[in-house]
Amino acid sequence: MPPESSSKQFWRKLRLKFSSYSVILLLSLIVFLLLLYVNHYFRLRVVQVSGDNGEQNLIGLESLKGSNLLWLNPESVRKIINQHNPDYTIRDVSKIYPDKIVIKIIREQPVGALKLNIGYAELSSAGKVIKKTKTGSDAEESARLNLPVINFYQQLDYYQVNLGNYLDYEGLLMTLYLLMKCRELELKINYIDINSLNMIVFNLKDREESRLLFSAEKDRDLQAYELETLIRQFKIEGQDFKVIDLRYNKPIVKF
Repeated sequence: MPPESSSKQFWRKLRLKFSSYSVILLLSLIVFLLLLYVNHYFRLRVVQVSGDNGEQNLIGLESLKGSNLLWLNPESVRKIINQHNPDYTIRDVSKIYPDKIVIKIIREQPVGALKLNIGYAELSSAGKVIKKTKTGSDAEESARLNLPVINFYQQLDYYQVNLGNYLDYEGLLMTLYLLMKCRELELKINYIDINSLNMIVFNLKDREESRLLFSAEKDRDLQAYELETLIRQFKIEGQDFKVIDLRYNKPIVKF
């Protein structure tokens, strides 16, 4: 049998290469179309908000639409919402395939105004910075917001305290926790001095020179329990007090 001519060999190799390239190109096209379909099918179209005040008050939701639900990270959703809406906390982010997420929110309410070097930061009970203001004296700020002003021994810089961030200082968190307990007991606090971890002074409103003394070095639940027990007892007996000091093993009361 005569050997195959060089021209035939060339065309034969060319056809093989063309067939291989055609298969690769076809597979690439199929993969591309499949990815295009998947991206379109799982594109986020619906953002449902449940909880306080609803979707109309949340900023940043539009930036989420069009994202691929397969790759959307719930934690990134939390960061976006928290960055633009410091007065809300995200309780849960649920993905509902193929094109929907449900965001459960709760609106944070300020419980105290932390005095900064040139202003105030309104804080939630968990220490989240909800709002910042620059105007007013301590008395004016307390009256305007109907919130107790908190004087912290480590005064923070206005420009380094960012909206949406959490302040996790031990003495400050203890103060906010006990402040919520005072609200529960209907004790109105005018202003608070955090002089040290062992000297947290709550000055009562409408009770001249009446104070509550706490310590961040003592169990907070125990102090809350002791305070509740004493206040309820005084209400039953019709007694008033000048100082309740809960920093030590046994409470000290001055009338």
